[in-house]
Amino acid sequence: MPTFKLTRTVVRVGIMRAGAMCVAFALSACGGGGGSGGGGGGTPPASVTISGKVTFDRIPFKATLGTGLNPTAPVTLPARLVVVEAINASSGAVLASTTTNDTGDYSVSVAANTTVFIRAKAQMLKTGTAPTWNFRVLNNTNSNALYALVSSNFSSGTADSTHNLNAPTGWGTTNYTGTRTAAPFAILDTVYSTRQLIVSAVATTAFPDLDLFWSIDNKPTAGTFCTTSGDIGTTFYTGGGSAAASRNCNSTVALSAGIYVLGDFTQGDTDEFDQHVIAHEFGHYVENRFSRSDSPGGDHGFSDEVDMRVAYSEGWGNAYSGMVLNDPVYRDSQDGVNTDGGFNLESTVPPVHGWFSESSVQSILWDVFDPAGESGDTVALGFAPIYSVLTNSQASSDALTSIFEFADALRSANPTAATGINALLARESITTTSDAFGNNETHNGGSTTALPVYSDIAVGQPQQIVCTSAAAGSTSGNKLGNSRFLRLTLPTATTVTINVTGAVDPLNPASVAAADPDLVIYRRGFLQRSEADAPPAVETVNSLALAAGVYIIEVYDFKLSGISTTPHCMTVSVTGM
Repeated sequence: MPTFKLTRTVVRVGIMRAGAMCVAFALSACGGGGGSGGGGGGTPPASVTISGKVTFDRIPFKATLGTGLNPTAPVTLPARLVVVEAINASSGAVLASTTTNDTGDYSVSVAANTTVFIRAKAQMLKTGTAPTWNFRVLNNTNSNALYALVSSNFSSGTADSTHNLNAPTGWGTTNYTGTRTAAPFAILDTVYSTRQLIVSAVATTAFPDLDLFWSIDNKPTAGTFCTTSGDIGTTFYTGGGSAAASRNCNSTVALSAGIYVLGDFTQGDTDEFDQHVIAHEFGHYVENRFSRSDSPGGDHGFSDEVDMRVAYSEGWGNAYSGMVLNDPVYRDSQDGVNTDGGFNLESTVPPVHGWFSESSVQSILWDVFDPAGESGDTVALGFAPIYSVLTNSQASSDALTSIFEFADALRSANPTAATGINALLARESITTTSDAFGNNETHNGGSTTALPVYSDIAVGQPQQIVCTSAAAGSTSGNKLGNSRFLRLTLPTATTVTINVTGAVDPLNPASVAAADPDLVIYRRGFLQRSEADAPPAVETVNSLALAAGVYIIEVYDFKLSGISTTPHCMTVSVTGM
């Protein structure tokens, strides 16, 4: 099996709505048929019914792992819950609108003897009584236009008729030679499954709008990140952001919120048929919009020891994809359609075990979800208890999001499963007596600066020294030990000043003073203040008014780089008035 390196990135900001124009795929053939003539005399009907089925062709994976997709054996599937419109061919007016059912069938009523065409949008839309949703597949390289499947013109006639629509893959002999009409509907079909799982837990869910951006120009380039040209780097979810904050297109284009999906076949990596990949990114949307993720994002892989927030978020995304599809085998096509990489949530042995391993996290979450039976797994809670933790205790926890916080909340809510949950934690070298803050954790992953997970700090206490390191690497600044966390508990509202200064640890002669210390202050996942000025080696937050509560102070050295066991240390003090 090819080497598989996850580089999915999460960025969280507010939502922006995309444009409403359409990219229309004309049909090469319109299946079905139907009469247009009268019925042997009598008064012609004022209206007729046009019905049919909307389908798309999915390229499946070959049966053998690692051998990629099988484009010569597409599977025709229903386009479920998509918007279908009958359009007046002369004026362009929408005459009738509906959505397909779970088998892809639709039915609309239009005036008799009218020249029309049928348009199936790459959109799932339900308003009114919850559950509600609005999911769209847009072309980010064409002004965020909405994809649609369009029939040829025909007369509605004087009798009911059938008009089926099918979206083909566009595959030729060795590559895509036709229009890749199926891609947007394949993406939306995965969203159907993710929606279905959430609704199974909370039937009245109101889904925030979600746009999914796919283009044949979306490619894994390493140059300037620019969504409008398709230079997206990888498939990813983002909450959106300003041009400056996102650095999109050299800080000239605001970043629209949604899931961006690779589609450039010439560059060798397309994801429209990779259901686990899309479901993984939908999992980040779930975190962002229904729960909370404190992950800083960045590059990550199975063999990496990463920041606990990254480990939890990415492990969640991987496990969630298996839950959505009820399939533990994660597959991601590569090299065009020729290979794929991935893992088995059930049987793949994590190369790294611990609270800082996304593979450990995904294994635990999957075993909590799936039926018990295999050795060491006696837990079978299904999805609803997991989702309840995400949307309740995790969303409002004082601790940062991590496997510690999740496990602590899950045990509290499901005491009869606590012994089994602890067994899953122990299997992954995570201390079972740790609380939401990781107190009592003893496994440091080989990093002498990784523990304790949090250090307590109080107003007016003597300055304390904390150290970071790059023992696990420093790519993206999201590896184990790159940041240290301090817990500040304020019993009453207090105006505080926080000072962080680079300093050598007197107990560790091998340490060095942090050259560019920075700090971030959080309250239940919400950013309170971030200070990241350039050197000198001092960072200060002056007179910050804080309400009573628990705050997390993250400190790190911006100059930390490479792979090094040398600790970069700094003193931290909090004064108040």
